Amino acid sequence: MAQVEGRNPVYETLKRGNVRRLLVAAESQKDRRVQDIVKLASKKGVEVEFVERGQLDSISQTRRHQGVIAISEAPGYTSLETVLERTQGDVCIVFLDGVQDPQNLGSILRTAEATGVDAVCVPKRESVGLTPTVLRVSMGGGASIPVVRASLYLAVRLLKEEGVKLVAVDPSGDVDYWNEELTGSVAFVLGGEGQGISPTLRGKCNSVVRIPMTGSIKSLNVGVSAALVLYERLRQINKKV
Repeated sequence: MAQVEGRNPVYETLKRGNVRRLLVAAESQKDRRVQDIVKLASKKGVEVEFVERGQLDSISQTRRHQGVIAISEAPGYTSLETVLERTQGDVCIVFLDGVQDPQNLGSILRTAEATGVDAVCVPKRESVGLTPTVLRVSMGGGASIPVVRASLYLAVRLLKEEGVKLVAVDPSGDVDYWNEELTGSVAFVLGGEGQGISPTLRGKCNSVVRIPMTGSIKSLNVGVSAALVLYERLRQINKKV
């Protein structure tokens, strides 16, 4: 089981129907947003329990529960093979090399859900997984976007065999991201907060694109970088329609 904390994350998770139990701070019952959450939970047949706020404080893992905690089925991980089998048409995958900040992974999962990404792939080591903070920040994205935890090198090899184009997003790129063809089956590779994409992994990509920076800062937060290239992909797809 997993905990989802915060009003918006809980509401979005309830919409997806995998909540087993809802804990609500009794003093929050008059809040309109909390009332909407309780109403949706009742509609979904979820057990609702009103408790003292101190009880929520004692079990909260994010310290930002906002008066509601949902006990849900753990989202778990899937395999890349399963994702490819289930995906019809072009596939879009996001690879994250060494992303350790749960805020960043949560943000990327939220953007991935909004832009039609089929899966997010993270390495087994030196990477954050599906923690309560990630689920909270993702606002439900962590419950709906498949997350693959595997060797990135083996995953890259599999995608190449399937004809998927691999695009690294890195300051060393020689082409601006909006000038790269991003439609069709594509996998974006982004690096973590410290070292970025490993040179070996970057070398296995079909192309390396950059996000132009005109100020003194050399790179953007990985969550922002992911959002830029994913929405550029959507723009290119819609332009062709």
